[in-house]
Amino acid sequence: MTDKTSAAVHRGVSADLTGDGVTPPADIYETDSELVLVADLPGVGPEQLNIQVDKGVLTLEATPAVEMPGDDYAKTYVGFWPGTFFRAFALSDEIDRENIAAEVSNGVVTIHLPKAPSARSRKIEIKTR
Repeated sequence: MTDKTSAAVHRGVSADLTGDGVTPPADIYETDSELVLVADLPGVGPEQLNIQVDKGVLTLEATPAVEMPGDDYAKTYVGFWPGTFFRAFALSDEIDRENIAAEVSNGVVTIHLPKAPSARSRKIEIKTR
């Protein structure tokens, strides 16, 4: 992680690992206009996923759907515990909370956290006198 990205993560989003459930791994990337949070939630589709922002905290909570391969099968060994995924991130005022968007595909959740206009980098025009 570069110093720039590290500073943006600490400035824009910080992880809170408290809460019940399994903490899914997540990466945060930065562009000029947004931060992008990518979290791995195996077995989770849009129906099992709950993403909320409340009082400056973004929370991800999901319970994966674990399906048996057929009606005639019985579990003899369980290597995947279908518990609840939970992760929370504190958002700074530099995130435009009204325009956060999310998508999920194959158990990978991508959350777009647009920067507030005041937090976006911009070129300053230099005038001559």
